[in-house]
Amino acid sequence: MNPPNIIFIVFDTLRRDICSIYGGDVKTPNIEEFLKDSNIFPRAVSSSPWTVPSHMSFFTGLYAREHGVHEDLEHGDGRVLDKIYEYNGDNIISYLKQKGYLTIGYSTNPWLSPGTGFDRNFSSFTFFSSEYMNLEEMNAVNEYKRYGKNRYEAAKNLILSGNFQEFLKYYRIHKRIIKRKREVGYPFIKGSDLIFDHIMNSSYEEPFFIFINLMESHEPSALWELDIDDRKIKYLDLSGREIISEKKMERTRNGYKRSLEILDFQFGRLIKYLKKMKLYDNTMIIVTSDHGQALKEKRKIPYYGHGNFLYDEIIEVPLIIKFNNNVKINIKNWNQSLVNIPEQIKNSIEGSMDDYMTSEYVFSESFGPVHDFETLIKEGILPSDINFSLMNEKMFYPKKAVYWKNYKLVLNGLTGELDEFTENGKSQDPNEKKEIVENLKEQIYIFKGQESFRV
Repeated sequence: MNPPNIIFIVFDTLRRDICSIYGGDVKTPNIEEFLKDSNIFPRAVSSSPWTVPSHMSFFTGLYAREHGVHEDLEHGDGRVLDKIYEYNGDNIISYLKQKGYLTIGYSTNPWLSPGTGFDRNFSSFTFFSSEYMNLEEMNAVNEYKRYGKNRYEAAKNLILSGNFQEFLKYYRIHKRIIKRKREVGYPFIKGSDLIFDHIMNSSYEEPFFIFINLMESHEPSALWELDIDDRKIKYLDLSGREIISEKKMERTRNGYKRSLEILDFQFGRLIKYLKKMKLYDNTMIIVTSDHGQALKEKRKIPYYGHGNFLYDEIIEVPLIIKFNNNVKINIKNWNQSLVNIPEQIKNSIEGSMDDYMTSEYVFSESFGPVHDFETLIKEGILPSDINFSLMNEKMFYPKKAVYWKNYKLVLNGLTGELDEFTENGKSQDPNEKKEIVENLKEQIYIFKGQESFRV
């Protein structure tokens, strides 16, 4: 029996509850058709609320506290790239390579691009800019950042300095980029067309493993967000300095939904291609997300973005797996952890079609602010007079979530206080279910190990 090909697709930043297959209002006909041959997992939880730790967990089968590649309370993401290189353990890519698989990677996310460390063990790894820029244009945009925080400020400063030759060069490059973005429909489409075009014009020696990260659901999701750094948007809003209006958020919510419709269309193209090339039946296809996206729901701290918090909308994600020969499996009645993906892949290629995704207790964790505020202040993205130390204490402190049956509990790692206790997504009084709360606290205590996290 030939080993199955494997395609692992991450719809970056896609929350579960907007998808029609989970009862949401965004129609995804191609994904719905795909379900006829696939298995939908009802309650998958991401191990982290942002890209890097989540993807390390996808590849290593370890939680962030185990692989160590995550943000921290003092520096945010300031040392994360170093931590990727410091990790020298095995991962699913090296395992598949040893098994004779051709390992191919495609990404539109800069965190997952050649040179970051995520490309290690891949036979090839191709990055396409989600902003439709070639390498020369990306380098030019980065070079011009020394003239200003955005393109308008850079252009203004070049004119004021009398550097007209440099201004004209800058103007031509940006005109070309903007024209291309308008033609393709940016920001609602962000490079998935380029990846699938490339796949459909390539041939791969079997068995192959193809990893794909698609950024359509990632911000920006509306025209008003263009030319504003998304980090500036979220932190000025959280600090109370510049609150995002409901009118703007409604545009963003609509754009977010529109991007999922585009993802569904592009995914449909891929499935048709696999069937045409007679690759579909002997290919295991995993579709999920690394985390979701908060869209300023009614929370104690309303939030637009991801990272920093362990809200349902940020860590509960879709998960669909099509096994080779379109086998349907029995899915257990608990929650699914995306940390189990390598184990599911290993067992599946050995011929075991059981459910390895589901665990009795499933965890998610954050370790502090996602971003390095010192760097953002130094680069002029954020003002220096915001009290980020206070924001760390009140918002960005370490958190751990545990899921068990229909319950979820989140703890504050600085104080040990209970942040959230829900059943079926609805808040519960912890005093009325003390035994359950104590059981879940004990599970977090065991999970955190030697880490200095108060329970």
